[in-house]
Amino acid sequence: MMLLLLLLISVTAAFEASRSPRESIFAPDYCKNGGAFVNGECQCTLRYEGKQCEREKCLNGGRRHKTNGVVKCHCPFGFAGERCENVTFCEPGKGKLINGKCECSDRWTGQFCHIRTCYNGIPTGGLEGFCLCDVGFTGPFCDEKLMCYNGGSVSQDNECVCAPGFAGDHCEDCAPGHHREGKSCVAEVSGHPLLSNSSLDQFPWTIIMVAGVSLAAILLIALSAIFGLRKWKTKPSRVGSAQSVQKDLQGQPATDV
Repeated sequence: MMLLLLLLISVTAAFEASRSPRESIFAPDYCKNGGAFVNGECQCTLRYEGKQCEREKCLNGGRRHKTNGVVKCHCPFGFAGERCENVTFCEPGKGKLINGKCECSDRWTGQFCHIRTCYNGIPTGGLEGFCLCDVGFTGPFCDEKLMCYNGGSVSQDNECVCAPGFAGDHCEDCAPGHHREGKSCVAEVSGHPLLSNSSLDQFPWTIIMVAGVSLAAILLIALSAIFGLRKWKTKPSRVGSAQSVQKDLQGQPATDV
């Protein structure tokens, strides 16, 4: 009885094992990448191979073609090998070819070291492309911070917007019609700079104060001299006073004692 039970289990297991692949073979997506199930197996397109057409025959964009009855991979530029798996070209100055692969220099990437490494942006333009930098960054690899001097700011177009009176890619220069005064750019009129706040701060006020005090002293001395002269002219003389007294005495009648 036990032997019969073991035999039944073995037959059931064998049946299940043989049935599972048969069921998967008839599944609609059993043959991949455009392959067709014909006579119990997948007939793959020229580009793919494998039991289920799951593997690409030629890598890196290579194409299969028949030459004298022999199917080979026709590889694009820069690739070689039975399946076009080896790299044969690296951008000069940007990478070195070692064992069928490019070892790229700093700031370059890609199979041929032809793509810029954009640290704060995205590469664009293909082989001769450039980095489209994020706002606030600049440089060929977007690894330099965009600096706007003298109070300038970065716009959404990733350009410096300068404060009034300044110009230049980084607001480092004075705008046309302005003159450098210390750290400021002052507007000019007829080629002469207007007096700015910074100029007022630097103006020699000490000289003005000394000149004012000197002028006040001169005026005070002059007023004192004028006042003294007028006073001297109005003071009666002694000779005139004596003569007046004598005349007064002569004009008076004599009195008896």
